[in-house]
Amino acid sequence: MVRGFSTRKIESNKTLGEQLKAIRVRKELSLDDAEIGTKVRANYLEAIEKSDWPALPSEVYVRGFVLAYAKYLEYDIDQACLSYERECKLQPKIRQSTQISYKNSVKDYKMIITPKLVGYSFISLFVIALFGYIILQVASFAGSPNLKITSPGNGSIYVDDSLDLKGITDTDIMLTINDEQVPITNDGTFSTNLKLHRGINVIKVKATNKNKKETSEVLTVEYKPVTAQIPSALPVAQ
Repeated sequence: MVRGFSTRKIESNKTLGEQLKAIRVRKELSLDDAEIGTKVRANYLEAIEKSDWPALPSEVYVRGFVLAYAKYLEYDIDQACLSYERECKLQPKIRQSTQISYKNSVKDYKMIITPKLVGYSFISLFVIALFGYIILQVASFAGSPNLKITSPGNGSIYVDDSLDLKGITDTDIMLTINDEQVPITNDGTFSTNLKLHRGINVIKVKATNKNKKETSEVLTVEYKPVTAQIPSALPVAQ
C-alpha cells in the first residue's frame, strides 16, 4: 500500500431491495425458489426487492421478512438491518402526506342534502321494497312448499312399536301424514307419534299450500321386535 493513502468501503447507491434482487438473479434463483427457502410469500419478497414498504404488512413482520431473505441470500444481516431502517425513515413522511391529502379531499367533498334529494331517496326505497314484495309473492304463489323430515332417517329399524316423526315446513300449509292431518307450530315445525306394524312400514308426508302446490316425502322404516329367547328343555331326570 502506498504511504499516505487509506482505503475505505464505498457504499452502493442501490437500495436494499435492489441489492437483494441482484444477488438472487446472480444465483439464478426465482422468487418461487426464494419463497420455498424463506417461507415468505413471493409477492412480499418482490415488494422488498422494489422497496415498496407500504405494500407490506406491519413493521414487526417486515423486519423478519427482510432478515429471512438476507440470510437466505447470504447477505450481511447487520447491513440489511441498517439499510432497512434507513430506507424506512422516509415512509412515515410519505404516509403522513398521503393521510393529509386524503383528509383534505374528504374535507373538500361535502354532500348537500336537499328536500329533492330526500324525496328521491324515499321514492327509490319504496320502489325497491315494492319490487321485493312482488318477487316474494310471485315466488310464494308459483313455488311448492318446503318440507324436510328431520327424524327418522329413511330405512331406519325400530325394535319398539312406535316412533316420533319430526320435521319442518312452511307455516301456511296443510300437512298430512298417511292422509291424516298433523298440526304445525308457529315456527313451521311438526311432530307426531306413529304406531308401527311388524315388518316394513311406509310413511307418506305431504305438504299442500293454498295454491294447491304439493311437496311430499316417502319414508320406509322397519319394525323388528326383539323376540324372547326360549331356553332349551331341561334334561329329564332318570
